[in-house]
Amino acid sequence: MQREYETYHIVCGESPAGSLKVGLSKENKVIGYPDFFSNGPLWQLHEEQGRKKRLEWLIEQINMYEDYLEKEYGRNTSRALDEIKAIPSEKPIVIWTAENADEQAGLRYFLYLLRDKGNNVYVINISQSYKELFPAKKHQYIIRHSGEAAPEKLKIILDKNIGSPLSAEEGNSFVSDWLALSKTKQVLRIWEDNEIHSVPESYFDEYFIESAKKLHKSNKGFIKSARLIGEVIGHLDEPIGDGFAEYRVRSLIYNGIFAIKGIPKSMRHYSIKLKEF
Repeated sequence: MQREYETYHIVCGESPAGSLKVGLSKENKVIGYPDFFSNGPLWQLHEEQGRKKRLEWLIEQINMYEDYLEKEYGRNTSRALDEIKAIPSEKPIVIWTAENADEQAGLRYFLYLLRDKGNNVYVINISQSYKELFPAKKHQYIIRHSGEAAPEKLKIILDKNIGSPLSAEEGNSFVSDWLALSKTKQVLRIWEDNEIHSVPESYFDEYFIESAKKLHKSNKGFIKSARLIGEVIGHLDEPIGDGFAEYRVRSLIYNGIFAIKGIPKSMRHYSIKLKEF
């Protein structure tokens, strides 16, 4: 039998959803949407044709483990959509977000899906909540994505920083943002000046090249692609996901910037080096 919960939570990604499930009580239902909205096409994603186009692009461009995209991605996203649709109309909904294009785009997508339900919807920005509730210390790590937050901190944030539900005007503004975003054809987005910006997919390529140059200072030979990807992801302010990062490494190989040793079926299976080295 389908159980009803006191509060329903929606978050981008299965890892943040796992942290919420650990941190919150059993009266809370957590729905983790298993996708990464900062990259890949968002064109008409709220329609079946848009979801099909996105899946086709992901299968063509992104290396995922054990045929995840072909076997599990569609099933998991459909389950999340069904769970969102089934939320009872009288129950409060909390959408968790942070200062990045993935979760900000997800926030707008979820509010579009919820536009006719009439629930009280609360939005918690984890990046902002950390600054407000946990006084900054010297060299304190800044939360870029909900997946970086500790479960016990999420419970404190929910208890102390839920605020007021979105007004109809605020909700409509987010829905309008989504409709504009869903008309775009670009496959990479960043969060800058409190707005989502669509940028060329090569936007971070120069950073990959500069990071490789730094690594070559201590290693003139081939470098594991996973090492370079880890270096880039660890220092970028905008989370882009290791799948998209690996896609850009392969693009730089195809464009003659990197030499390759091995087979690029996953980031663990090949090494790269700048051809100038």
